[in-house]
Amino acid sequence: MRPSFETVQQLVEIMERQRLEELSIETSELSVELRRDADANPAVVIAAKETAQSPSHGRAIEAPMMGMFYRGPSPNDPPYVKEGDMVQEGQPICIIEAMKVFNELPSPCSGVITKIVAGNNSLVHAGEPLMYIDEQP
Repeated sequence: MRPSFETVQQLVEIMERQRLEELSIETSELSVELRRDADANPAVVIAAKETAQSPSHGRAIEAPMMGMFYRGPSPNDPPYVKEGDMVQEGQPICIIEAMKVFNELPSPCSGVITKIVAGNNSLVHAGEPLMYIDEQP
């Protein structure tokens, strides 16, 4: 579910009126984040909520902390994993940057990555699904 243009406009007005640098609204259906960019214009990020467990995609691998999600070790390197890749327990699958510290996230189990839902270079919250894995013995 996406908020209406009027709703987003009202949130931007509140942000400007209160001189906020960042505003986050979260409901069971969606998450809206507004952040000021370098030019002091609010930027809007809207994401539909995914359920933590999805029978069609397997087990959710969730963010252990709030931070920036990166699929690879650096912008010029390939991602750690892609959909359809087989991974082993403990294998690095992504990076979460929090407070200028880059935390390599290991796979919690062996299996096949079925879906990657977090966008590269995007803000993720603790408990938010990053990707799904079909567990294999």
